Amino acid sequence: MKSSFLLVAATLGCIVSAEAAAPSLKVYRDDESTADTVYTAKQYVIGVTEPGATATIAGQPVHVYRTGSFGAEVNLKPGANTIALTATKDGRTTKATSKYVYVTERPARPAAKAVEDSVFASPKTVTTLPGAYLQYGNGGDRLGGSKMGQLEEGIDLTAIASHGRLYQVQLASGRTAFIPKEYVKDSSASPAPVNTGSASIFNIGKADRISISLPRRLAYTSRAAIDPSTLYVTLYGAMNNTNWLTQRNALGIIDFVDLIQEGSEELTFAIRLKDSYMWGYSISYEGNSLVIDVRHRPESLALRDLTIGLDAGHGGKYPGAWSPSGLSEKEVNLDIILKAADMLRAKGAKVVLTRDGDTGPSMTERKETWKAGNVDLAISVHNNASGNPLTPMGTSAYYKHIQNRALAASMHDAMLSLGVADFGLTGNFNFSLNAPTEYPNALVEVLFMSSLPEEELLADPDYRTRLAEKIVEGIENYLKEVQKQ
Repeated sequence: MKSSFLLVAATLGCIVSAEAAAPSLKVYRDDESTADTVYTAKQYVIGVTEPGATATIAGQPVHVYRTGSFGAEVNLKPGANTIALTATKDGRTTKATSKYVYVTERPARPAAKAVEDSVFASPKTVTTLPGAYLQYGNGGDRLGGSKMGQLEEGIDLTAIASHGRLYQVQLASGRTAFIPKEYVKDSSASPAPVNTGSASIFNIGKADRISISLPRRLAYTSRAAIDPSTLYVTLYGAMNNTNWLTQRNALGIIDFVDLIQEGSEELTFAIRLKDSYMWGYSISYEGNSLVIDVRHRPESLALRDLTIGLDAGHGGKYPGAWSPSGLSEKEVNLDIILKAADMLRAKGAKVVLTRDGDTGPSMTERKETWKAGNVDLAISVHNNASGNPLTPMGTSAYYKHIQNRALAASMHDAMLSLGVADFGLTGNFNFSLNAPTEYPNALVEVLFMSSLPEEELLADPDYRTRLAEKIVEGIENYLKEVQKQ
């Protein structure tokens, strides 16, 4: 393994040396026949033996966790280094060595191939396909570029440039975005700014609906504000001719709607809510009419009257992270979620569970399962990996949309009450299951599979029960806060 975390995993490694009846000692390396070349002097050496054994690394005694994992930080000298590991139990000792070559000057990395930008001499028109979404820029990380939001199919966009797998599209004068090429097809249309028609606001039972008449489907984005609680939906290529903005019957969550012409081709619907908390919204088209449905607060916030979505991260042939002693993240996630589901059901809640199958359901399938189940809120549970394996790295929670920060914060606080380290509360997170706006949602990265002290906790079924209790507690605390409003 060419990194500063030289993992020694029980399930993945091979026996380096052993005596009859001596304790096991396994070392995982990419290639045991050669030394690892590393470019930093500080390295973490991790070993796995039998629980109850004692161990040394480079001649120094180290703590052996109940999982059998142990580790130490070593400082290499330039050139070849041999690190000795021992494990002793019942008077018998097993020995192993790990060899590294420390090179003080890292070779220059080949320059990444630049993505060619191609500005079109004449703009072209493309039409969105199912699954289309806009993103702010042409950058990205392992989760992709920062997303602005989903788009319905059948929306004509003006593409002005190509950037690798993305088109740059003109939303309005001075306003552009990017869209993946696989989610559009060429179109012969010639989109031009349009006048909006009349709009209606009315109660459809479990949501308030805003319907806006348009000559053709337009691109849109949405964002929320929390103080005061307001939803903003912006139409691009739209000129305000909505001279009839009619509110009908008693609305459940919308207080009022205002129209703001923010640019010559940008019309924003400012939707002020009666509730301090947002319970989800969806944007779609019925023919050429844009439909915005804003969900009401549930009539009861008692768990017995709610539907909770729970997701066990990873699954099937996608195990997620592995701990040094061989725990798979997907199994830890699933055990926590199944325990939490049982606890919620015992309190009367309906649970919509997404979990591993033969291949693991896709993110799209998981979102569709939650949507079809009409969940009131949803939590996805993962465990992290990276960083210093010798120290507790901590718990963290994540949200994409600002209206979901309170839920993520409640989950995070519940986990922190166990006394674990704080790895942070993260917003604008680009994870797929944080993208939906139809219901409040949050992601919890419980602990770190790669941290030896946290691996020991995660390996304990009783501790996983406590973690499941905190999942439930975080949901309940959020509902209590909402109830105060």
